[in-house]
Amino acid sequence: MTEFLLLLLAHVLVDFYWQPTLWVIDKKKKSFRSKYLYFHVLLVIAISYILLGQWDNPLPVVLLGAAHGIIDIFKIKFDKKGTLTWFIADQVAHLVTIIIATLIITNKLDAGFETFKTWLYTPKTLAILSGALLSLSPISFLVGILTKPWREELTKLAPDINDNLANAGRWIGMSERLLIFVFVLVSQFSAIGFLIAAKSLLRYNDKTAGGEIPPAYISKKSEYVLVGTLMSYTCAIAVALAVKMLY
Repeated sequence: MTEFLLLLLAHVLVDFYWQPTLWVIDKKKKSFRSKYLYFHVLLVIAISYILLGQWDNPLPVVLLGAAHGIIDIFKIKFDKKGTLTWFIADQVAHLVTIIIATLIITNKLDAGFETFKTWLYTPKTLAILSGALLSLSPISFLVGILTKPWREELTKLAPDINDNLANAGRWIGMSERLLIFVFVLVSQFSAIGFLIAAKSLLRYNDKTAGGEIPPAYISKKSEYVLVGTLMSYTCAIAVALAVKMLY
């Protein structure tokens, strides 16, 4: 575990704190032809090697640095817009290489894969993973279908009003449900109360509308958000309780 944490610390430092903006821009423009890509890889190797302190075994960190560079090249090639999906995929790939390097350093590569396989293929793990995934997109679609009549009513009241950020509601809902799912699994029900209290801070202030938004719209939009939130919370709690019953 110590080796993993040291390599993870090196990754965080080099990728997020010690990588100048100039390097990032140049890498995006020139990809593998950028000299800063290789400076970055060398820095990954150097910091990982120094933090580990295993002076007689440099090969694992050299391989880790090379893998880091290859991952960065793939990300630069396919991620032209800097999307969240590619950012997560990039960091997951780095994390996997760090885990593999740790297993090589500790001579536990075979045992590590067997441990992971054993952990994955257990009812508890499968139930938690399935429940967490169910709490995200599937419930978003369900709540969207259930609240569709009220959404259409709001559109009729103010057809030209666009007072929502694109996909913000969906991401807020998924974040809330994931938090609630975790809170229920660890039996921290009081934390759900704090989450509800934080959500209650959301208000629609007609004084800032400049007379463009009908008062009825503001009132009904508040009710719409409240109904959607309660539906979302109820589904997340139900899924989490079902998961707890399975293990």
